[in-house]
Amino acid sequence: MQTDSQSRGPAAVNAAALALGTDAAQMVLTLTVASQLCGVPVLAVRDVLGPQTITRIPLAPPEVAGSLNLRGRIVTAVDLRRRLMLAPRPAGARPMSVVVEHQGELYSLLADQVG
Repeated sequence: MQTDSQSRGPAAVNAAALALGTDAAQMVLTLTVASQLCGVPVLAVRDVLGPQTITRIPLAPPEVAGSLNLRGRIVTAVDLRRRLMLAPRPAGARPMSVVVEHQGELYSLLADQVG
């Protein structure tokens, strides 16, 4: 059984934007990466998770931290610090995961803080 966040496709997201008005299409979820403030369109966000167990993927590009399991779906985890060529995360610091949908696929964006 799929949850609401798993079953929403682009048409459902667009319908939600229309129901909420044009303001929803302009809303962003803010996140912090190495003291830099970033924003993700709120309609693309599926979940916000605390620290997760991430499985490394052999031969993956450096910005791909690995994958995680989200209610039975495999989600690619992208380390935003590496992708944006910023300083590495301090030892012992565990990132938060912002799960977004892009072209029907789920991606976890690893950020230092959310909100």
